[in-house]
Amino acid sequence: MIMKIFKILSVILMIMMFMSGCAKNDYEGTELEEVNGKKFVIDELELEVKSADIKNEVKPNNPQGYYPHYKEQEGYHYIVLNGTLKNLSDKVYQMDRLRVMGEADEEMTQAKLVLINEIESYFWDEIGPGVSLDFYLFAIVDKDTDKIDNFYFYYDDDHKIDKEQKEFDYKVKYVVPEGLESNE
Repeated sequence: MIMKIFKILSVILMIMMFMSGCAKNDYEGTELEEVNGKKFVIDELELEVKSADIKNEVKPNNPQGYYPHYKEQEGYHYIVLNGTLKNLSDKVYQMDRLRVMGEADEEMTQAKLVLINEIESYFWDEIGPGVSLDFYLFAIVDKDTDKIDNFYFYYDDDHKIDKEQKEFDYKVKYVVPEGLESNE
């Protein structure tokens, strides 16, 4: 009986992972901007992309104690852009002001932008005014996919996002440059 329940739960979990890995983009922005190159600005943040990697899990380079990370999932891997992010504003910037999606082979997937603290041991969700930190911008994709074509950033003028929000003031399409070097 326990084995049967375990199998059912495993199937349900696999279906949920598949559905979350291949998300439909329901988000829309009133004002569309397209940016490319290794350095670009989104809202009040300047991002400089330095490299791209394929990883089975996403975690800080020097984790210590308990740390947040994105675990390996069978049949998938993460496409990770590495770089430096600078807060151009005079206020603390909360990363949850942004909603991010990735696009690979015309398929949309949830994406994430995380900041890495100075000693590379933990992910942060905010950045102080004028401060620069390293970041990971990543999406989980099928193991057969080896690159992300675009990332889409969504945000509002008031810098508030509701959990169920689908429409935003701004949509920024970042075209990922070809030939980014690996960081590993």
